[in-house]
Amino acid sequence: MKKITYKWSAFLIGILLVFASCQTELEKYYQTPDWLKGNSWEVLEKKGNFKLFLEAVERTSFKDLVQGKGVITVMAPTDSAFQVYLDKHNYSSVAAVPDSVLTKLVGYHLVFYSFTKEAFENYKPNGVESENVLKGMYYKYRTKSRDAISVVPDPAYNDFPRRVIHKDRFLPVFSYNLFESFMIDAKSNYEFFYPGSKWTGSAGFNVSNASVKEYAIVTDNGYVYVLDQVLEPLETIYKTLENAQGFDQFKNAYNRFVTFEYDATSTAEYGNGDSLYIMNHGDQLPPIASEWPVSDYTQLAILSYGAYSLFAPDNTAMQAFFNKYWSPYYSSIDSVHFEPLLALLQNHFYAGTILFPEQIEAGELKTSYGSLIQFDRTSAKMKSICTNGSLYGLDHVLIPPMFEKVTSPMYCNPNYNIILDMMKNAQLVQTLISDAIKFNVFYPTDHMITMYTNLEGRAIQYQNLNSKKYGAQEVQIDGDLGFTAMSRSQKKTFASGHVGTELLTTKGDEAIYRTLNSYNYIYTKGNKVYSSALFNLGDDAKVPTFTKINGDWTNGNAYALQGETASALVPESNQFKAMITSIASPVVFTNFKLAIQSAALDKTSPPFDFLQGERFIAFIPKDDAILAGWTSGKIPFSPASTVTSYLKRYFVNVGASNLLDYPFSGAGIQGEIKTFATNASGVAVKFTLVDTDGQLYVKDGKGNMVKVISYFPYIYADGAAYLIDGLLETE
Repeated sequence: MKKITYKWSAFLIGILLVFASCQTELEKYYQTPDWLKGNSWEVLEKKGNFKLFLEAVERTSFKDLVQGKGVITVMAPTDSAFQVYLDKHNYSSVAAVPDSVLTKLVGYHLVFYSFTKEAFENYKPNGVESENVLKGMYYKYRTKSRDAISVVPDPAYNDFPRRVIHKDRFLPVFSYNLFESFMIDAKSNYEFFYPGSKWTGSAGFNVSNASVKEYAIVTDNGYVYVLDQVLEPLETIYKTLENAQGFDQFKNAYNRFVTFEYDATSTAEYGNGDSLYIMNHGDQLPPIASEWPVSDYTQLAILSYGAYSLFAPDNTAMQAFFNKYWSPYYSSIDSVHFEPLLALLQNHFYAGTILFPEQIEAGELKTSYGSLIQFDRTSAKMKSICTNGSLYGLDHVLIPPMFEKVTSPMYCNPNYNIILDMMKNAQLVQTLISDAIKFNVFYPTDHMITMYTNLEGRAIQYQNLNSKKYGAQEVQIDGDLGFTAMSRSQKKTFASGHVGTELLTTKGDEAIYRTLNSYNYIYTKGNKVYSSALFNLGDDAKVPTFTKINGDWTNGNAYALQGETASALVPESNQFKAMITSIASPVVFTNFKLAIQSAALDKTSPPFDFLQGERFIAFIPKDDAILAGWTSGKIPFSPASTVTSYLKRYFVNVGASNLLDYPFSGAGIQGEIKTFATNASGVAVKFTLVDTDGQLYVKDGKGNMVKVISYFPYIYADGAAYLIDGLLETE
């Protein structure tokens, strides 16, 4: 059988100690008993109080199986139990039950293979020799009950009808071992889900809603268990939610992510010329519409253990959440962008196995986003054991942390859809919902990114190829072959440049923040905010202003970038080595550029060969200081090698100087720094950084204190360039 691949099945696989059993182990474990007592039909017929059940079996295709044409475990309700079922559903007799209902019902009482009482109490899907860390943890058993092929409209393709194949139902058997392993009370937890039933399994087990009156009656083709109730076929979490009243908003939100996976095997076996599909909800959400967590029938450990617990907020709770977070930007929940909606849905699941109320009320269970699952059984709006897990109805929303942290603006305001896509794809959201540090996030609008921003000189665009299909939205970047999907590394570079992780220094109305990109910073002056690229560009029309976004967030501040022609905050992609000799070099570096050219540093192979592979700081004397140096003879004109030797003292090796950041006045970065120049003995020339009274200086080899004029330097992809007010001398 074709296996469904999605994150949730991978998660389940990871928490199990063992996976699939081989056919040899299956044969050993499910071998037919040696004692011959007559087949299951004959045994039940002889006992005499199963006439209604046998009549029901006879009306289905399962009669031959019960009469010995296969190994089977029969869960047999007594005549009195079956009559209660008929009365409850207003059937005058077994003959009055529709064929489709009867087939589904009878099949749910027939369990694949033969199970002893001990096997039900501590099932070992990997064979009799395997060990269970938690006894009773494998609680689900495959039955012969299966829904007919259904037709479901596919909203992503104009409601095109998809024929959906369904798998065999699994039947829960709750043994005393299960509750002991979970260290919870069996009676109250079981009866919470089955208020019309009684826990009687303290010396054995209950089978879904039924108590066992007689265990493991031996037959030629398996075992028979006598039940005090008819087993009501359980539905999937999805179908149970669909049938519930008052949960439409959550259900409709979930259906925004519905997907249909073509099933070639089922199509060949059951399609009769039509294509068959498995209904899921993408890779991002648990497959609550599927009867099985995986479609491979040999993965017995996962099939008999793996389940989901869904906590569905009712309509009132969903509307309250919408009013608080989304109503300023959207007309209804149905119009909310996919990513924020997905975050909300993902915060209402617990993946692994079934959960009982006592486990949740202990207050230790959390969602994958770290939200505490808050639940009180007395206020449950809905409760149900399902064939693939458990379902709880809540009167409140489990608010995802991204709505209460500095990430909130991009999860609420659709103007920030592109930066949200980048942040999530670059796996930065988990970082930004942490309380470990205080963040300062500057949010660019979609319009700002697509109209006035480029990364590495390339334009960015957003494509929504199908507004009704999650994943059909794509951030693209221009390239040699036109627009293609933006890579994760490009998204990370772009998004990280908008996140200030630490306020390094302030001076008057100026401030400098470290970002998530190494040696990259955000610089603010007044109400303007600069990235290195914007600062180097020197075009104020491209520089955005910023205003604080109101919000009571525990881990920092968020700011909205504004400006009709402004750009987002992207790091500089150009290299200093290329820019210093170009016409685009800052005008304040004019004479230093001439010195570089006289040294022919741009003509070496490769250019600036002594800087290759090293991050550096260039301390560049202002033009009049260089002019004075030429006039006094302190700066040589030629030959090129002599000029090169002189200029190397102005280049500091960042790595060799153990600098984790570029220095800024007031940031406290000071101490010895190592240049690329060497003295007569071949030892690197060293200077000293001095940060005092809000001013940064370079103390040269003769003890001169040379002032660093630049508060915020020109920062390039390979290094940073600072303007200084004098020449640097050596001993």
